[in-house]
Order: sequence, then structure tokens, then C-alpha cells
Amino acid sequence: MTRATRARRVRTAGAVGAAALLLAACGPDGPFDEEERLSADCAVVLDGSGSGSDKEGFRAQEKLDDTLLPFLAAKKCKYLSFAPITSASVASSCQVKRVDIDPDEYTRSDRGTKLWKTTRAIAKKGADDMLKCARERQPGSDVLGGLERAADVPRTKADSTFHVLVISDFEQADPDFKLSRYELATDAERDTAVNALVSGRGLPDLPHTTVYRVGFAMRGGKTTPERVEQMEQFWQQVLEEEVKVDVDDGYGA
Repeated sequence: MTRATRARRVRTAGAVGAAALLLAACGPDGPFDEEERLSADCAVVLDGSGSGSDKEGFRAQEKLDDTLLPFLAAKKCKYLSFAPITSASVASSCQVKRVDIDPDEYTRSDRGTKLWKTTRAIAKKGADDMLKCARERQPGSDVLGGLERAADVPRTKADSTFHVLVISDFEQADPDFKLSRYELATDAERDTAVNALVSGRGLPDLPHTTVYRVGFAMRGGKTTPERVEQMEQFWQQVLEEEVKVDVDDGYGA
């Protein structure tokens, strides 16, 4: 693991820990400023491949159950959009309507308690439905295509940070590219793999975006520490240098 990667993970883990302490202090129905409004654009991208199985994989449903609601609260998500990871994510027929967690037309005084609890539950149900669809329709691991689907969802504030939670092991596998076939130990080998992935396909257009990875390189104990480090370097090159997004692993445990 590179020094920069370790530092980033320490920083993001600390930020998530602080958010968790704040939530614990206030509680889900605790005190809040009645004038507070949610404003962030957010998305969740869900891996429907077999490697996300609950028994031998990285347990996509379990990670979704554990992560999504704290993520929505910590990032103050007003909107949550949904995208699938399948064998051909861009062409996938899986669709779930964007959820407005803090609708403007709601005027009662319990906006930060009953309303958000209810609308976040609706958002969680939408994520469950998207994961189920991705698992049933052309399951696969076109992670880059899943990010392209996320890039196509509506955004209300184009110049504000777009928070994208990706629940996947990032073992890219689509009809044209399978990461498992590539050696990644050297710079030259990684360059070859990156070029093979991005050549001939459009990169997701994700300005002002942070990608939060959950399940990264967790394939039921089948990925060696050396391969995890190589995958980290490969995806750092793809996401940070090619797609040009920030990467946050604070939710990745």
C-alpha cells in the first residue's frame, strides 16, 4: 500500500468515526436545527455479480445493510440515485427512481426526525431493489460501466461534491475485459491493463465526485495481500488519473 493511500485511509476513517460519534450523541431522533436542510447529491452503485454472494463472496447485501443509512446521514444526502453493476452495466435494464430524502413541499416541524427516517427507509428499499435486479439480469462486474451509469443520473448542484457509494469488490469482469487475466505487479503491467480497460470505451464524466468503496478486493479470502496491493494501485490509476475522481475507503471495512 502506498504512503499516500495509507494517509488517505487514515484521514477518511477518522472522518467517518467523527460522524458516527455525532450520530451516537444525538441519536436518530435527537436534537437538530429545524432550519437544517439536506442538500447533497448522492448515488449508490451495486455489484450484482456472483462474487458478491452472501456465502462465499464479499456479501454485497450485508454491506449494503450496514453502510447505506450511515452514509446518507453523514453526507447529508438530499437525493439518492441508483446504478447497477452487471456484465454490461451501461445497457442494463435495471432502473430505480431517484429518491428525494428531504422534499421541499414537506413543511411540518418533524422534518429531521420522522421525515428523514421514512424517506431514508424508502431509499434503502430502492437500493435493495437495484441489487436484486443486478443479480437477476446479466450478473457480472462491469464496475467502470456502473460508474458511467452513476454519471448519467440527475444532479441538482453540478459544482458541489457528488457522493457515490460503490458496493463492489472491483474485480472488473465484462465481455471485453477481465481483470483476473492481467498481471499487475509492475508499472508496465499495470499500464497495459489500464490501457486495455479504458481504450475503446468512454470514461465516466464525474466532475467534483468522491467515490466511496465498500467491499474492495474482498473475494471471500481468495485475494492475496499482494494482489490487493496491486489492485489498489491499478484502480488508483484508473479512478484518480483517468476518471479523475477522489477515492475514499473510510466505509470499506
